[in-house]
Amino acid sequence: MSQRFRVDLGGMVDLLSHHLYSGPHVYLRELLQNAVDAVTARLAEDPAAPATIRLTSGTEADGATVLVVTDSGVGLTSDEATELLATIGRSSKRDPHGLGVAHYLGQFGIGMLAAFMVADRIEVTSRSARPGTVPTVWVGRSDGTFEVSDLPPGPSADATAVGTTVRLWARRGSEHWLETSTVVALATDYGSLLPFDVAVCVPVEGSEPTWRRITDPVLPWQARHPSAEARSRALTAYCERVLGFTPLGHIDLSVPLAGVSGVAFILPQAVTPGSGRHRVYSKRMLVGARVDGVLPDWAFFTRAVLDSDALSPTASREQIHDDEILLATRDALGAQLKEWATATLTTPSTLSRRFVETHHLALRSLALTDDEMLDLAARVLPFETTDGARTLRDVAEDGEIVFTSTTEAFRRVAAVARAQGLVVVNAGYVYDSDLLTRLGRRPGWAVRELSSEDVTQVLTPVAPDRAGQLAQALSMAEKVLEDEDCHVLVRTFDPDSLPAVLLRDPDGEHRRALAREREATPGLWGGLLDSFETDTSTRTRSLVLNDSATVVRQLLAAPETTVFAAGLRSLYLSAVMLAGEGLRSSEVAALHDALSVLLARSLDHD
Repeated sequence: MSQRFRVDLGGMVDLLSHHLYSGPHVYLRELLQNAVDAVTARLAEDPAAPATIRLTSGTEADGATVLVVTDSGVGLTSDEATELLATIGRSSKRDPHGLGVAHYLGQFGIGMLAAFMVADRIEVTSRSARPGTVPTVWVGRSDGTFEVSDLPPGPSADATAVGTTVRLWARRGSEHWLETSTVVALATDYGSLLPFDVAVCVPVEGSEPTWRRITDPVLPWQARHPSAEARSRALTAYCERVLGFTPLGHIDLSVPLAGVSGVAFILPQAVTPGSGRHRVYSKRMLVGARVDGVLPDWAFFTRAVLDSDALSPTASREQIHDDEILLATRDALGAQLKEWATATLTTPSTLSRRFVETHHLALRSLALTDDEMLDLAARVLPFETTDGARTLRDVAEDGEIVFTSTTEAFRRVAAVARAQGLVVVNAGYVYDSDLLTRLGRRPGWAVRELSSEDVTQVLTPVAPDRAGQLAQALSMAEKVLEDEDCHVLVRTFDPDSLPAVLLRDPDGEHRRALAREREATPGLWGGLLDSFETDTSTRTRSLVLNDSATVVRQLLAAPETTVFAAGLRSLYLSAVMLAGEGLRSSEVAALHDALSVLLARSLDHD
């Protein structure tokens, strides 16, 4: 007689809809999960019992695609089949308070019913390991009805071994989910680390089908190898097979209190922050191939494979609950990654060199929030300087660290500073300026941003008699560049092929930005911007003319000529472009006018 499914309201959740599972493929995981739990239960009572799970896909005479999953587990009685298979949310794997029993995979009592995502009909034939029980058959249909009956005495009942056989008949349009190739792929993906003998029947053209075992009793990172090199090769091959890339190296991970073990593989290419998603197993059954949050966000340079007995999967078993256990586990794994980084990167090796080349951004990101990693970054990360690539620790040995916060500012002073022996660090790349600022707050470090005075002080002043000769020219130059808010200096420096360099400091640039904003929006917010103006008498930038350059000496010798203003303005705008700044439309027009004057004078002279 047909009966209706009963609903346990205490366990009822909208779990079978697409709001729970990411797709129909999870049906096979649920079937494997039930089989594993049944085998686990039987082994707890009889350690000598077989521990096998077999999957067979085929086509019946009427063309229907059928999948058969057989396990040697504890089996079900007729009453248990009625109670557990037809009540959504009811599970035998709970204690009286509704809490999951730790050594079982499933806790929610919905696994069998998840198969209805791909099947119209499910038949469960089971024989309990309890003495004196008879085989029972449960048949459920997608219309919400089911039947339970005992097999009558006879050869069929006598041949039924202890355990459970589940048969699925594919619903129309879902046949591919039950085909052998799909079953092999899904079973391998979900169950390859299971500790039991799990095999899929694979047809062989022209001969009898064979059983392909998909599981290995030993976790890959716990397997014994004759040497460290052999283990490294085996783990590299595992990473290539499962994660799809050849790692730079691997980092062993273990948190015994959370039952966590695994390995983190170092990516061979740089990735963006926040892209660290990892392959996580719960009691050796795959939870998800892209699980978030098991490692710190800064560990995005790795892809980890982890197995845990204590981390709690969500109801869909595709992510991990973000609870206190996960938080403690994440902190512990982060500490192990830091320990590895400190030990490995401070020792010269091919791995440390390739890691720094590939993942220096990850270290810079980590150094912004962690003092230990900040010290490590200062020791191992190369920074661009006017003296070539050097570490911050190396630069600090010469004294104070002076840096520019933008690459444009570095380019502006690099040639001059290099020629004068002034070491300047380029902190214009991502994270670097904040990293140096943070390092300057650490005891024992002297770090500050470059100012224009740093450069002018190392440039050679002209002799007093030469300064007297240039007084009139400098006075006129100040008037020419007054509208550009630019002071004019004359120094002697190398290289003499560089006629002028534009200097500015952060405070001056701030004042310049405010001035431009006031010009563009006069009276904005009742003159609020005016309140930020601190010093209107000092110009915000300096044009340093090189008295060693022939063109500069020629220009300064003729301040009364018509080409003086045009020549000076062209030197100024050339220095602006050399500094990496783009010219505004008004500056482009000014450069055009200056070049026109110089060209006309040159043609007239000819």
